[in-house]
Amino acid sequence: MSEKLLKDLFFKEYYFSDFFFFNVGYEKCQSKHRFGPSLRDNYIVHFVISGKGRYTVNDTTHYLGAGDFFLIRPNELVDYEADAEDPWEYYWIGFSGTKVKEILQTNGIGSKDYTGQVGAQEELQGKFVIFMQSDFFDDSKKLANQALFYDIFSFFKIHNENMEMGVRVSQTKKYSEAFLLYVENNYYREDLAIEEIAKSMYLHPSYFSQVIKEELGLTALKYLNLYRMNKASQLLKTTELSVEEIASAVGYRNRHSFTRAFKTRFQSSPTRYKLEK
Repeated sequence: MSEKLLKDLFFKEYYFSDFFFFNVGYEKCQSKHRFGPSLRDNYIVHFVISGKGRYTVNDTTHYLGAGDFFLIRPNELVDYEADAEDPWEYYWIGFSGTKVKEILQTNGIGSKDYTGQVGAQEELQGKFVIFMQSDFFDDSKKLANQALFYDIFSFFKIHNENMEMGVRVSQTKKYSEAFLLYVENNYYREDLAIEEIAKSMYLHPSYFSQVIKEELGLTALKYLNLYRMNKASQLLKTTELSVEEIASAVGYRNRHSFTRAFKTRFQSSPTRYKLEK
């Protein structure tokens, strides 16, 4: 019987908490090499690069081969075994974190999904080779290793239409949150346009406007104007800047257009508002 080839690395994670890996491994299994029935304490994903085998979870058996992957969840009874004639060879990653379920969902992996197929097998295999050669105990390489983990995990996807629809629904909230951040960091620009913000998200302006109206209850342009006016009121109350300087600071080309917008918002001119501080 040929010698079993195995590499199994473990390390404690000190920096990341949302989504991180703590174990990577590789094995070229012997004929009928079996693990289980057993419970695991964490998530593990296996990527088969050659050979065949079976994976049984929750009394359902999946027969897998090169290019397939299978997911193990915490505290679920699993049993997997290499084929007798063509035993499988695979890599795996053990992972955990407070956002694991959300990350799986973004890849279309629902609570009842356990197996899938990798589209670019050779590319992923190459990344695993590099990953297994990394020094996981060198903190100066921590970000690079974490980035490679994210890259590798992006290959594990399942095209589940129901899950994708769920992600699409939440996508509108992500667009609105991105819009709020864009305004927060660009409100002072005189040339800022709603079309530009939509383009930054690769959205058609009309669809973008519809999303913002649904999520925030007001149009994107109205929100931008309100944000600018609230910033202007803050500057009027807390600084000695002139009205002209404040108008420029919140994205207005001239004092007159700024004054009109300010009066609409606060029913008071900027000068009077400043004197009442």
